Amino acid sequence: MGIFWLFLQQLFPTALTYTINAIPDLSGKVMIVTGGFQALLVHNVKVCIASRTREKVEGAITDLKEQTGKEAYFLELDLADLHSVKATAEEFQRHEKELHVLFNNA
Repeated sequence: MGIFWLFLQQLFPTALTYTINAIPDLSGKVMIVTGGFQALLVHNVKVCIASRTREKVEGAITDLKEQTGKEAYFLELDLADLHSVKATAEEFQRHEKELHVLFNNA
C-alpha cells in the first residue's frame, strides 16, 4: 500500500499551502535578487536588485517603495560578463558585511 499511495500522490498532488504570508520576518537579512522581490521587502529583507539596466530597476524601486514603504537598491550586474560579476561583488562588499541569500529569480 505504501508505494501505491506514493504513486497516487505524485499523480494527484495536493494544493500548495505555502504562501507569501508564511514567510517569517527576515529583519537583518541581506539578499541579492534578480527578480520577484516585493514579498521580500514586505518581510523586512534588505534587497539589492542586480540587473544590467539601471533605468528599469530604478522605476521598480520607486514603485516598490510606494507599495511597501521599503526601499531596495540597485547593483549593476551582467551575468554574461565575468568582469561585471567581479565588479558587482566588489561593489557589494563595499556596502554590506554579509550576504544571506543570492536569489536568482529572473
